[in-house]
Amino acid sequence: MISVIIPVYNTAKFLFTCIKSIIDQTYQDLEIILVNDASTDNSIQICNTFREKDNRIVLIDKQQNEGVEKARYDGILTATRNYICFVDSDDWLEKDTLKRMYEKAVETDADYVEVGMQRVLDRHKIIKKKVHSTIKGLITQPQLFDSYYISFFGVNILSVNIWGKLYKSSILQNPPQPIGLAMGEDLYFNLEIFPHLQKIYIDDYIGYNYRFGGMTTQYNKNLLPNLKVLYSIKKRKIEKYKYDKASEYIRIELKNILISDIKQRILFKYGSKEDVINQITYSGAYPFTFR
Repeated sequence: MISVIIPVYNTAKFLFTCIKSIIDQTYQDLEIILVNDASTDNSIQICNTFREKDNRIVLIDKQQNEGVEKARYDGILTATRNYICFVDSDDWLEKDTLKRMYEKAVETDADYVEVGMQRVLDRHKIIKKKVHSTIKGLITQPQLFDSYYISFFGVNILSVNIWGKLYKSSILQNPPQPIGLAMGEDLYFNLEIFPHLQKIYIDDYIGYNYRFGGMTTQYNKNLLPNLKVLYSIKKRKIEKYKYDKASEYIRIELKNILISDIKQRILFKYGSKEDVINQITYSGAYPFTFR
């Protein structure tokens, strides 16, 4: 009943733990879709080893790296089950996670069920437990859109990630088309599908282990261009749905992004003054102003 989609790119160090956590779920009616995004480490060998031992595994072995956004999209098009769950290949699930989400999905008929997560640093050292939202239980229309779509415009209410959720496949029959984002792809996904949801369920069960860590050591050249694209998309959504209460939030968010980008450029001595000005005023097909 569940298709689990795992995009894989150079995560051999963590991939065994991730896939094993899916195989060992107490809920076993699974289709496990591994999308190898042209990894250059031995990730494909690990994928093949698991595939040879478990006939529930479907392997998509891409010859060209196209990013996690496209890898997930390819996984959605391949999925055949009633529900879809995304897991990042350096993360892992608690053993009852899929069972818990599936039971809540059936019980509530929610378009997606979300579980809580815990942040993990390196080798399973738990740093902090965190339920994504203080909101718990079932949220339905019209409150769902009126009060919670704002979460994807810079207001921290619902989580913006797509992992840690179990989606009805029916709401992803026409999934958001990849637009080439290297950052903010989860946010874009939510901006597109959220207006079409009828109800969601937020569970306080801590079922997703999110691995984080490391310090930024170089300028992130994707930060400003990608988030400027998202700013333009948000403006169009505000206009389309007359969601005017989000307008001020996205302006504040964009200013903070610009400040962050400038600080990174100074810290890592990246580019010239002219480069900064060009990035602020224009990004490909998405020119904008603060007005």
